[in-house]
Amino acid sequence: MILIADAGSTKTSWVMVNNERMLIGKFVSGGLNPTVFDEETLSKNIARNNEMLHHAPYIREIFLYGSGVDDKVAYEKLQKVLSELFDKAQIHIFSDMLAAARATAGNDEGIVSIMGTGSNSCYYDGKEIVKSIGYFGYLLMDDASGNWFGKQLLRDYFFKKMPKQLKQQFKQEYKVDEKTVITHLYQKPQPNTYLASFAPFMSKHYKSKYIKDLLIRGFEKFITQELSAYKNYKELPLHFNGSIAFQFQKELKEVVNRHGLILGKIIKDPIEELINYHV
Repeated sequence: MILIADAGSTKTSWVMVNNERMLIGKFVSGGLNPTVFDEETLSKNIARNNEMLHHAPYIREIFLYGSGVDDKVAYEKLQKVLSELFDKAQIHIFSDMLAAARATAGNDEGIVSIMGTGSNSCYYDGKEIVKSIGYFGYLLMDDASGNWFGKQLLRDYFFKKMPKQLKQQFKQEYKVDEKTVITHLYQKPQPNTYLASFAPFMSKHYKSKYIKDLLIRGFEKFITQELSAYKNYKELPLHFNGSIAFQFQKELKEVVNRHGLILGKIIKDPIEELINYHV
């Protein structure tokens, strides 16, 4: 049997399939970012799912995609933990960016983007990630991500750019007094996650012209600033993965079409598509 995992810092989604592509089970365990957790914590986070570990003797191969695995030391740490828990399995560890590429483009060439809490992109040749403009975090990048939209909502709220009715609703739904915002942005860890926590406001008030205009502005910025850095972005399909891209795909498609670009797949989560890729 085969295990495929989509690992983040807070949780890991697993699927177990047999050689006939039959789904045997779906599991959730703790986060497996090896740059965040030590070996003991990584092991405990997996072991929390007793049902999955019950199948460990029968697992022959594991394909894990996650964040924080590009660092050699972190990679080896996670490899060691998995090998100890699944001692009969061959372990393969890849980046979450490659998961998005394989899940959307498969074995074909394309430009692949992730739009979730953060955003990122790459040129994929059908086998490997050949080029990426690099990732420098939410301060320099992350256009059209959850934290980028959250920042715009906060800015528009404080700069009085948000329509009056929406501003009142925003104030009711979130604690946005000056002290709270400053504390979260400059004194607490993971300010990018805090900013992304405002993104659901766009779903609740999706019918508002202000929200639609904000979405268009974000997707325009992502395409004109980030994707245009790839010389062949006009000739190749543009694939998107992540909650923001999937939930607001109407506006995303509108912007892609407006630029006369080739739209590929838009998916929320790569793990189901990765079954088809690996089995």
